[in-house]
Amino acid sequence: MNRLKHSTEVRNLLPSLSLLGFCVLLFALTNASAQDTSAPATLQMFEAKWDTIENRQVDLFYAGYGAMWLPPPQRSDTGPFSVGYDVFDRFDLGQPENQTLYGTEAGLKSLVKTAHRASVSVYTDMIWNHNGFGSSNDASFVALGGYPGFVMTQIGDPYGDFHNPSINFDNNPIEGRLAGLYDIAQEKNYTFIRNPVEEGNPNNIPAGTTYNKPDSNNARFYTDQDLGGTSVFDPALNTNVILYDFNTLTPLSGDPVLENATGLLMRNARWMIQEIGVDGFRLDAVRHMPTWALNFLDQAVFRANPRLNLDGTIKPVYSFGEVFDGNKGTVQNYIRHDLPNPLAIEQSNTTVGGNRDALDFPLFFALRDNLTGNGLGNNWHGIRGASQDWQDDGIQNGSQGVSFVDSHDDIPGGFPFLKNVAYAYTLMRPGNANVYLNAKQFGENRDFPNDGKDDALGGFYGDTITKLVEIRNSHGRGNFHERWIDDAFNPNGFSNIYIYERSNSAIVGLNSRNDAFVETRNGVQTNFAPGSILVELTGNASDPTVDPGNVIPETVKVNGSGQVNISIPSNDTHGRGFVIYGLATPQGSLSLTNVSSTLQGATPTAANNGTARLGSLDVISSDTFQVQLNTTPVSLLDPTSGLMVRDFAADGDTAMIRINEGMDLNDLPGIDHPTPGSVSYGFEEFTDTRIPGLNNGGNGTYAQTIDTSQLAEGRHFITVRAFRHRDSDTGGDGGPAVFTDFKRAIYVDRFAPESSIVSFNPYGSAPEDLDLVVASIDQTADAVHVLLNVGASKNDAQILSMVNGANKASSVGGGQFKYGFNNVVEGNHVATVVMYEPTGSYTIRRFAGLSPDTNFGGGFGDTDFNGFVGPADILGFETILYSKNNTFNPTSDTNGDGLVDNRDLFELDDKLVAQGASVLAMQRYEEVLLRRGNVNGDGVSNTLDVAALYAGFGIPTTSPNFWLFDMNVDGIVDAFDAETLVTEVFRATPGDFDLDGDVDGRDFRIWQRSAGTLSGGRYDLGDADFNGVIDGADLAVWQLAYDSGNLMALSANSQAVPEPSTVVVCVMVGLISLMSARNRTALIM
Repeated sequence: MNRLKHSTEVRNLLPSLSLLGFCVLLFALTNASAQDTSAPATLQMFEAKWDTIENRQVDLFYAGYGAMWLPPPQRSDTGPFSVGYDVFDRFDLGQPENQTLYGTEAGLKSLVKTAHRASVSVYTDMIWNHNGFGSSNDASFVALGGYPGFVMTQIGDPYGDFHNPSINFDNNPIEGRLAGLYDIAQEKNYTFIRNPVEEGNPNNIPAGTTYNKPDSNNARFYTDQDLGGTSVFDPALNTNVILYDFNTLTPLSGDPVLENATGLLMRNARWMIQEIGVDGFRLDAVRHMPTWALNFLDQAVFRANPRLNLDGTIKPVYSFGEVFDGNKGTVQNYIRHDLPNPLAIEQSNTTVGGNRDALDFPLFFALRDNLTGNGLGNNWHGIRGASQDWQDDGIQNGSQGVSFVDSHDDIPGGFPFLKNVAYAYTLMRPGNANVYLNAKQFGENRDFPNDGKDDALGGFYGDTITKLVEIRNSHGRGNFHERWIDDAFNPNGFSNIYIYERSNSAIVGLNSRNDAFVETRNGVQTNFAPGSILVELTGNASDPTVDPGNVIPETVKVNGSGQVNISIPSNDTHGRGFVIYGLATPQGSLSLTNVSSTLQGATPTAANNGTARLGSLDVISSDTFQVQLNTTPVSLLDPTSGLMVRDFAADGDTAMIRINEGMDLNDLPGIDHPTPGSVSYGFEEFTDTRIPGLNNGGNGTYAQTIDTSQLAEGRHFITVRAFRHRDSDTGGDGGPAVFTDFKRAIYVDRFAPESSIVSFNPYGSAPEDLDLVVASIDQTADAVHVLLNVGASKNDAQILSMVNGANKASSVGGGQFKYGFNNVVEGNHVATVVMYEPTGSYTIRRFAGLSPDTNFGGGFGDTDFNGFVGPADILGFETILYSKNNTFNPTSDTNGDGLVDNRDLFELDDKLVAQGASVLAMQRYEEVLLRRGNVNGDGVSNTLDVAALYAGFGIPTTSPNFWLFDMNVDGIVDAFDAETLVTEVFRATPGDFDLDGDVDGRDFRIWQRSAGTLSGGRYDLGDADFNGVIDGADLAVWQLAYDSGNLMALSANSQAVPEPSTVVVCVMVGLISLMSARNRTALIM
């Protein structure tokens, strides 16, 4: 984010550009480094879920914000409804089953990722001054373990890492409890492993019954020293240190280290930058800490940002502190700007520096006291020199101070009454400015935080603020010049009027009166070229609500002395007592090809004002699309002649394109404009078509074809920036860049959404009550429905017919959704996930083998979930089996493949034995098993079923008998199914060809009758090895089973079938050898 001055940048351009085009473009990319710059405004957005804020990045993009300030994301001491300033656990940002007020860690990461795409930096509140309300005086809190990472007591120090909780804050605001919050003693030096990983480590922080207990997952909160570190020198602390980084690819590679409480705070800050992705911090209550503590923060975040600038330099982490004091000297103590470049750290720079600012409380107090409801008392003399910006170098140049008008805090004395005027003043000044929005997602009547500016993102309450943010971006360059204040040289002067100029770019007129009077000041000096026609940019001059008498001109003309006359409305009932005149910029239209549909924004209402996405997204489903800008001639009303005249410079001399933060889009190598701080940063040249409107009758044409495969699925943000011609060498006026941004948010939807299961864990104390958490892999889904234990044979239409509000999962942010299930039994569950994208694209995915340890139910076979396996359960299994996967039961899917079939039937035996099933249940199981073998449907399971199965070899899968015959569930009916039928269903010993339970002479005679069959042999005819050939090998199988059989059992059949004598057996062995040889000969032939 541009924090100070706009830098100069020139690059090699297309060789095909004309000399004139080159010169024009050269100027458009170059800006004098001495000119003050307004960084894109920061939106402070509170009281909304992370996924809501992520959804509204489209609106931040269209409005033109460049940064966000978010509330403290860490878990709070007082529970999930706290705003977050009572910090409990700094590394707990919420999980799906235990969210914070705002959501989850994954949700915040996703928000940050989307914000970065929208060219929005993200700053979260960081609290180093205090924790929550619990203190060392609370024995029960101490016994639990206190605050994770902090020691509550030490031998000889009953307060551990904290100050004495009885210290009076009014007498000692550094060590006392601010608002009752337990104050951290940054100066103490008790060293521990504060997020313990290994049990038994003597360096671990003392554990409580609940908190500060060792957990191997805590390794992710430490840097990985195996990655190597960077040795740096810290001049503020006069020390050399090695800075290590977090391993974002394998987070559990972190190395626990000994550290004090301040070290934990430093580690957490670096973790937030590198793991969560934030770009910096708003520092809470820094006036109540020693100033030296902030030097440790500067060290912790130095070179921490892994997201490099486009030129390869390191993007500095930015922070700004809350110093609640109107004394500029006091506030100055908490500001540190000693980086050589606040926008970029060179890779070679190893000297720690600060990029730390402060909220401009001195200016805020002046605005509050001089923009009141009493216009007669409002005095711009009390505001003009109030800003913290003056303190470092004596000029207003944006070098320090973050201006603000509203706050989430309950500030004694309240806020400026004329907020729009205050915002017009702050947003057009150089430097950094903040706008506050309370989204009110958590209700209208919360005592804290305060309400904000309801039109901060446009919508139901108008676009006053978004228009100011837009003008700040298009015209917020040029040095600050005070141009008019009444009674200017009177040290006790009074003025309701204030006019300042952003040199040769825009002039701002402000009125602090509250009546309906229009104030005019003639002969206001400017730096604009004589004859320039300036346009009123806010729309106030053309709005009959603001100017019912039509006395405020929509254009003014600079006279020969560089002066203009400015008429400024008073605030009356509308509160818009300001005008901004500036140079006209290019006009035209932006279009995209291959747009398949549009995701329309919501209709704004009072109820959805803070939460609903208002901006639309064009859906791109093709492999390519083209971005096209067509500019039109610009004509303005000449106020002196009353005629329309052409403003040729406004036709524009160049336009450039950027997607997201900047990517290579054309056939030129690399990013065309990679220098941080340039108005062209991240932009690419148009190379398909580039015809500027200047010198072409105002009709400019630009086109660039985009390869959609470069873009991930989901939201992306396109900006085309068209510049006014200003190059003095080619007839321009030599002023700073002014431009028009043409924007389009798109949604890339080339593929259907894919889902995955994140977890299936208890959401409370009962292990059988679980949350199923589902992730959208590319984070594009906006709706998910979850069906548990639906049969696999259901088709898509049947599944979709089951989708309704009752099975809709709730979004927890970060592309994750959760749905709760109660009384989940032990077993292998199946989740059917129906996932939708905003475009209507959907997928149906089935996830099998979800086997949570719930200790609920009787386990496998307990199909009625009554806690034990009885005969009825076995019959229940049979019913599910014969549904052919039209139904599903998690206690029947023994192998966890999401199906209930023969494989589960065969495995169920061992499961039942292991679970101690009753004798009667086991008998029922044997019956079910045999019934499964009745493939010919005659009600008896015997050799006729074997013959019937052989007859079915090769039948198609569409046959009604296929399921019956495919015994081994491999998708084909063949000899393996016959083997499965015999060995798994009938449980016959190979060689028992008649399936009577004995391997005896009857079986030998069956073999003997078919011996020599070379193909098509069946088991019931003597093919013991199921290879289709009945030969000596099969007799050998019979012989082996016969020799190992129970002869006493066999003798019971001796009268019916005489057993072979020993001699006969010997003869048979000879026959085996002879037949084997004959078969080998036949095979050879």
